[in-house]
Amino acid sequence: MTIFALIILPANTCNVYIYSQSPPTECQIKIDRISYRLRLMRILHISSLYHPDQIGGAEVMVELLAETQAAAGHSVAVACISRHEEPPGLRNGVTIYRTGFATPYFILDRDKQSRLNRLHYRLAAKINREAMRRFDAAIADFKPDVVNTHSLSELPPQIWTVAKRRGVTVVHTIHDYKSICSKGSMFRDGKACNAQHLKCRLISHPHYQHQVSVDAITGVGTEILERHLDAGLFGHVPSALRRVIFNPIEPPAVPRNRQRASGSDIVFGCLGRIEPSKGVDTLLDACRLLPATGWKLIVAGRATDGIAPYQARAVGLPVDFAGFVQRDVFFDQIDCLVVPAVWPEAFGRTVAEALMRGLPVIGSRIAGITEQIGDEAQWLFSPGDARALAERMKAVLDDPGRLLQKTKAMDQIASRVSPEDITRRYLDLYRSALQ
Repeated sequence: MTIFALIILPANTCNVYIYSQSPPTECQIKIDRISYRLRLMRILHISSLYHPDQIGGAEVMVELLAETQAAAGHSVAVACISRHEEPPGLRNGVTIYRTGFATPYFILDRDKQSRLNRLHYRLAAKINREAMRRFDAAIADFKPDVVNTHSLSELPPQIWTVAKRRGVTVVHTIHDYKSICSKGSMFRDGKACNAQHLKCRLISHPHYQHQVSVDAITGVGTEILERHLDAGLFGHVPSALRRVIFNPIEPPAVPRNRQRASGSDIVFGCLGRIEPSKGVDTLLDACRLLPATGWKLIVAGRATDGIAPYQARAVGLPVDFAGFVQRDVFFDQIDCLVVPAVWPEAFGRTVAEALMRGLPVIGSRIAGITEQIGDEAQWLFSPGDARALAERMKAVLDDPGRLLQKTKAMDQIASRVSPEDITRRYLDLYRSALQ
């Protein structure tokens, strides 16, 4: 005789127990699997930074993923460095461990530091024992089932080993190239790197040393995952535990509100950090090859090393350097987004955000940008090729009706970055790793 009992436990678990003196039946196995799928988890995300501190898209992604997982009923926490060490606090259902920093300065103060201080910081960040002690204390306090590490740009990879020594399953999300590139961008001397340089391999040695503690990996794009595997990282992770999962992006709160008057100038836009790896130089050179009238360009964002060189490059062109502009306001001002990245952009958040609003995107044929735009060749150009970019922009000027055409990428992007679907895929990966 077999007795079934469904027991709901308030401590994050819904279990189905089967008592039987006979060998497990197919029914029993199925019920065991249901029990496993229903199990809620304790999830600790470890990220260099967390809201309100931010350098790039990784921090935005971690915040949304953590809050969506918490809303699904899981116990979720985030541990991060911060300007001040604070007791654990709760924000939008997520427990936050702000550990302070144990480096010569807080990373968001980098622009104020001398070159010598920056070198000191890089060395201190790689052997940051005090930071590891504080993160270990957070792991011990929260007692997670899974630790999901994210961008470790400001943290040493020893964090993987620290978590593993606590008997925790470790999942790593690859947001950047920090594990195989000293700069984290695979970009050097104005060009994208096709392979890992010897210097980067030597500097990345701690990542190779501690990677064995990682149980599962996910990349925010196909190419960034493949590049790490090709460089000899995470090869021990079973193929079933290697996943490509896009960053979650919430749908726009309001639809894009722009009605372009017939015959008016077409407005191109570029949004993000203004620096060589982002290809702004290529974009300005392409603008030199366009007709003198009928268009304008708005460049929004902060220049990493000063805006003056870019302003000089744009003299005489209808180019407006707008500084910081709220994203929806910016999208309402332009007719076409240009993403001219030269480095192998891992994901390209602005591409997805524009496509979700029905805004066409001209982008570099590289990494995450291509993966989102797809096989729409008329919207892609070779990275760093100003003439090819000018041809794509001129095609829009010659046929403005293309701006109203809905592309395949626009139809697909919302489902590919849905926070609920991304959360489901992460939870599935966690459970597979735990099994």
